[in-house]
Amino acid sequence: MNAEKFSDLLLFDKYDEVEAALKQGFDANIPLEQDKSAMEWCSYTNDYRMMYLLWKYGAKSTTPMTEEIIDKFEQGENYSDVKQFYSGDEHESFNPGDYMDLTNSFSVQKLEFHTGTIRLQEESLYKIRIPISKFILDKKIVETAIELDFVPLSESLSYCIGKSVEFPVNPEEGYADGSIYLRSSHNPVDLTRLNFLSSEDGVLMVEASIKFDFEYESIGFKNEGLVAEIALKIC
Repeated sequence: MNAEKFSDLLLFDKYDEVEAALKQGFDANIPLEQDKSAMEWCSYTNDYRMMYLLWKYGAKSTTPMTEEIIDKFEQGENYSDVKQFYSGDEHESFNPGDYMDLTNSFSVQKLEFHTGTIRLQEESLYKIRIPISKFILDKKIVETAIELDFVPLSESLSYCIGKSVEFPVNPEEGYADGSIYLRSSHNPVDLTRLNFLSSEDGVLMVEASIKFDFEYESIGFKNEGLVAEIALKIC
């Protein structure tokens, strides 16, 4: 993949191919035509979905406009939220192209996570909430989150950095009570491990291992597991 080919993918809105190239190591900050970055070119066309994708894979701001947009992404806003903000219309009509349609290809591997939150519920027990970018399912926009209650941590968050904590699954003692709301059901979620990577400016970076039990409520999806790096704002 060279810069010219990557520019063509941006021009023709090839989101999946752009992500594949970025996953394979293409540098999102390589200068393109006229030495402008991919993020800058996408800001001219208001392609917030592509900018969000570039940002996910390390694209940096090169202009005040892209700096402002990236700042919104870092605060947990999705590309559709940012588009809505700049359009000046809080009641923008439903546009299927603004969201991924997962009706026929649902997988937790395709979910995009916002910055979540972690807060103390009671002594040594924490609540974690991980918002998920909106997507389409069954011709409806889905706005949901992974909710984890009573996550047991024997040490304070500051002492957990650099450590890994494992959790049993429900109903074994010491499990985290988790769920995700999909297809009118609260589907069980098991948090099996948290790797505490770093903490800076009140944001905790973790690698979470999660199991999704969709067969429990028979909503039409197979059970899946996921390992994802997630930012959690300490509340």
